[in-house]
Amino acid sequence: MKLTLASFLTLIAGVTVLADHFVVVPFINKTASTFIQWSVMLSAFSTALGGANILAVHTKRMSGKSANRGLSALLLGSMVTWLVIGLKLGMESQVYKFIWDNVYGSLSSTLFALNAFFVASAAYRSFRIRGIDTVILLVTACTVMLGRTGLGEAIYPGMPQVADWLMRVPNTAGMRGITIGGALGAISVSARVILGLERGYGGSERGMGVSGYDL
Repeated sequence: MKLTLASFLTLIAGVTVLADHFVVVPFINKTASTFIQWSVMLSAFSTALGGANILAVHTKRMSGKSANRGLSALLLGSMVTWLVIGLKLGMESQVYKFIWDNVYGSLSSTLFALNAFFVASAAYRSFRIRGIDTVILLVTACTVMLGRTGLGEAIYPGMPQVADWLMRVPNTAGMRGITIGGALGAISVSARVILGLERGYGGSERGMGVSGYDL
């Protein structure tokens, strides 16, 4: 009964919001706008639920014998401190801005810097010659990299133009193909959700705790 009701409500909301993009009917347009506003409210509740989930999981980890209890304590302490400062002092306070610029900003920059090593590792594995596909990939990547530097122009004066052509034509075509494929996939999943074929949002028949563990 719960899944049937959820599927019916999902069908009504999905069809209404979808119809809002194609028809001009005051009732449908107003209802769709209301549904979109409700979705914003649900997103806020989902954020609160995510925070409760983090609190439950890491509190349980701290009470156990996990080797990462210190990291869980640091996470919870940071989350609570950040929340209290934001609610009490506001986002425009000097303390909030100081933490944002000097703590959060530094950590974000560090994570992006670490990604460079993963990209280099992935590039090394991708450029290993195993067939004609990897040869084309290697030659194209080297051409683009050399075309962006003065060394490539010194080797061949037309290297920058070749690199620009590779970026504008084959690269753009590939990116558009990926975008179209992603859009078709999103349409397929949305249609399955609206028609009730995808019921992951209904959860399991067993009770689930706020932390995601079976009760």
